[in-house]
Amino acid sequence: MLFEKTIYPDDFPLNIQIIQVDEIPFHYHQDVELVYVLKGEIRLKNGYYNYLLKEGDIFTNSGHEVHGLCATDSDNVIAVIQISNRFFTQYFPQLPKACFRTYVNDDRYARLEDLRGMLLHILLDYTRRSFNYKSTCIYQMIDVIKYLNQYFNLFAFENQVVVNFKNNNPVIVERISHIINYVYENYANRITLEELSEREHLSSFYLSHLIHAYMGISFQKFLCFARSEMSEIPLLETNDKISTVAKKVGFSTTAYYEKFFREWFGHSPQEHRVLFQTHILNESNPPRLQQLTETLSVGLIARTLAAMADHEISPTIQHIQLNVSIADDVPSILHLEHSFTAMLTLEDYTFLGSRLFGLLMDLNIEKIILYCPQEAQDNSASSFEFAEMHHRLRALGYEVTVSEDSAPECSGYRTSAVYDSIVAAIHIFRTYFSSLRTNVTLRLRDPGEPQKILKGFPACITSCGIPKPAFYAYQLLKNIRGELLYQEKNYYVIQSQQNPVTSYAIVVMNYNDDIEHLYTCSTDVYKTNESIHAFMDELNIDFSLPVSSGQYMIAKYTFSNEHSIFMHMAHLHFPEQCPMPDHWLSLLNTSPQTQISIEQAENELNISASIHGVGINMIIVEEIL
Repeated sequence: MLFEKTIYPDDFPLNIQIIQVDEIPFHYHQDVELVYVLKGEIRLKNGYYNYLLKEGDIFTNSGHEVHGLCATDSDNVIAVIQISNRFFTQYFPQLPKACFRTYVNDDRYARLEDLRGMLLHILLDYTRRSFNYKSTCIYQMIDVIKYLNQYFNLFAFENQVVVNFKNNNPVIVERISHIINYVYENYANRITLEELSEREHLSSFYLSHLIHAYMGISFQKFLCFARSEMSEIPLLETNDKISTVAKKVGFSTTAYYEKFFREWFGHSPQEHRVLFQTHILNESNPPRLQQLTETLSVGLIARTLAAMADHEISPTIQHIQLNVSIADDVPSILHLEHSFTAMLTLEDYTFLGSRLFGLLMDLNIEKIILYCPQEAQDNSASSFEFAEMHHRLRALGYEVTVSEDSAPECSGYRTSAVYDSIVAAIHIFRTYFSSLRTNVTLRLRDPGEPQKILKGFPACITSCGIPKPAFYAYQLLKNIRGELLYQEKNYYVIQSQQNPVTSYAIVVMNYNDDIEHLYTCSTDVYKTNESIHAFMDELNIDFSLPVSSGQYMIAKYTFSNEHSIFMHMAHLHFPEQCPMPDHWLSLLNTSPQTQISIEQAENELNISASIHGVGINMIIVEEIL
């Protein structure tokens, strides 16, 4: 079973493992594989050569290359990233024919440093299960393959060691790339230097010198190297005669094949079969390795990335990394359970109609303060509509209080653009996670005509009925009931005990004092937008939760300014009247992004939150019985 079939989980075209390796027997696969040494060192045999890979080295196993790994006396941790040819050929049709070579003798090679950074970001997003991590990793891998194609898709020989090709002349790079690809596509056929020189429109004399000068090997020797290398699969996978193998890979005689095979591999093809055929991957000889835990993986990758110079993007941008271990006996700070009262007006009912009742249900409203001044009650039409609204609310079971006072918007309420932005959601969580107040009184809808979208009023939805970030904050808040165990500036941990199920709610918020101060000011949309975009700090928190062994559902809700009605209007330059027709405006997506998964845990569950710029992550963890 020399061939290893790569299985990609959950329709995700990357197979990523962070592992400690004792031995991975010899095998090959169709897809490209990247091996990144994160810690220690490891021996990798690819084809004829045994490489000693050290920390920071990256090795690329292209499709149909026989390779295996084994540990040295030193500890090791490696990342293995397998790339689905089937998926990525839609972007890179030549990917199955690629000959990527990332092994270099100079570990400070600038392009290798860039590649390290790109791969580490993929590994960190994957191991953290960052929000929308699958799409993020796919797009990052597209950039990696572009980079590999540009700088690592050809090779040369240094003292008979295959290494990355380091010439920057684009003409030379293209020539050598053509030659390598042509030889590997046609190695089993008769190939001559004259035929190749005609294809490249060069004299055979010039082409011969070009190959030797830049590849470090003659054309004939390179062709025999490719044939010897490709013979390893039939040699180890079958019991065909040596003469049959020689013919399959293009050698004219068995003696010729044995001569060049011995030159590269150090022994004859028959000796190679005897030495290695019993060490190939199969059911009786499986890989011996250990998966690293998520916590250890995240910590190692984050430290490696932080140590790289390219991680220091700007001295003004902070990268905050926190590790939070939740104790199983921590006392409760506060019991959280909120009831909701909504303030409504007759205007709300007039504009929203029956949709009003759905919004009240979404927010789990229990009580309603219905504002209807005496002058409205004296108007026969308004009086009839008010009576209808009052009757329907009472019939649905709401506790309704009628107020003859003026509606809130007529009572000197302060307006500020922050009420329309994500800053309002941050303020809501901060307020009700640190207060003994259990009753939440909220204004449902902005007052006034619906044509002006952003009015800076402290309500949950716009005048035309589009939810603002505050709406979703209240909607999530009403679902949180339990004991507040941890209360810090950037995160809150709530535990809910509903026997026999223990669940957690984790709220992570990324902001600074300037963002917090916005809420106390009456700022316009431009100042608010500028302040939100100026904050670019990155917050990463890794949580360790004590749990009983079993399966857990993890649901993540991510607020970002990018998906808010505030940002949609920013893209339209904050118009006084929205140019979009109502039937398109109502289809704008303003809800938090969501991600759900199932994780297996043994006594401990590791969860990560990662936020760039102003944002909120809410993570719900619940055991599946």
